[in-house]
Amino acid sequence: MNKKRISSIQINLKDLPSVKQNRTIKVTGEIGAKFLINVIRINGNNKESYFNFFNKTFTTSFNSQNNLNGELSSSFFSTTINFPADSTGDVYKILVMPGSNTELANGESVFSKNINQAGQTIVYIELDEGTEVNSVLANYYTSNPPDTALSSTGSTTNTKPTRVTANFTVTNANHDTYGFGLKLPNLANNFSIPDSYFYTAIVKTVNGAVDASTTVVLDDVSRLVVGMVPAYFNSGSVSGSPVITAINGNTLTLSVAQTISDGVGIQFRAYGPTLIKSGFGYSPSFLNFVAKGRPLTTTVRTNTVLPASNSSVTIPVNGTRGISIGTRFTGFNVNTAGNNNLIGTVTAGETEGSIAISAFAGGASEVVAKTVTVGTELNIVGSHKIIDITGVVLITKYPDADFKLMLDLNKFITVGAGTE
Repeated sequence: MNKKRISSIQINLKDLPSVKQNRTIKVTGEIGAKFLINVIRINGNNKESYFNFFNKTFTTSFNSQNNLNGELSSSFFSTTINFPADSTGDVYKILVMPGSNTELANGESVFSKNINQAGQTIVYIELDEGTEVNSVLANYYTSNPPDTALSSTGSTTNTKPTRVTANFTVTNANHDTYGFGLKLPNLANNFSIPDSYFYTAIVKTVNGAVDASTTVVLDDVSRLVVGMVPAYFNSGSVSGSPVITAINGNTLTLSVAQTISDGVGIQFRAYGPTLIKSGFGYSPSFLNFVAKGRPLTTTVRTNTVLPASNSSVTIPVNGTRGISIGTRFTGFNVNTAGNNNLIGTVTAGETEGSIAISAFAGGASEVVAKTVTVGTELNIVGSHKIIDITGVVLITKYPDADFKLMLDLNKFITVGAGTE
């Protein structure tokens, strides 16, 4: 007796999203062909579960309702599988087995295909003030991290850009040692932040001590790519500014020789969208990221004469928080010629203190003695107590695990000082 033939079995095998979705299994063949369908949910390390064709849910116990026994009464048969929502992702195995006196057209004994369900992952967007590299840097800010992290959750199969608006505020510490302000490049109060200042990092463990060598063996090199930077060691210190130049198996070649003990953790950073995508599999882009310092003022505490002859000048003020050496000040009767308004020393105080001009260039014919009176407002140019950071992150593709997208503040913010 000739066997009945199942000519095709069709189901959409594309990755499932993390939300629930229904898909149809279609069996095509000769009338009278018999078959059995199972759908198994493989839950990682947990117990697998089975689709119940009666109540359309997955159950951990198996019974007859988890089998669909069918026979073609026309040229095709179809049934719907209800895949549930799952934020962590899963794998589903689709099994179709020929029944008695039935064969599959391709000669196989069973049709077996897997469907992956994408999970949801989180990208955290955070400011890095450099504490991991230099723990002292945390003292210059009012909090660690300097502002609350943002987060964006998305499906690993997402291809439509997700927009995350960032509005960070970083504030200098209210402290006599660390409260000398935050400075942007070129003493500007507005700085466009390059994409290359953002990074994502991963820590890898050294497998075998390294002695003044550019070759480093790691326990594993997953997610590492050429161009990433070894930013810090959890024991010891990084020499120079090394970059990964080659990866061969679990062996890295660095651009600068290092000495590292066995078992040390190295944090590797991928700076910029290209390296982040290559190493961590997600695609951020950055729109209009700007750091803007808020205007900073203080007021004169006692009448102070800016002399007409060469001299250093100390101006008592009502608070020095946010004021750094190397910056300038303006105000009524302040001489701004040359370095006549360049701050050379700051004596700290929350409500008192002073700023000093270390070399007032008096003596020229156009310079006359002037008094900066009590209460005169001085505008500080070049350092800030508060810097606002704004911009938009577009995430086109989410990674397969949670990661932090860090903005390296040390790339563009310099902490102030009171003396050289």
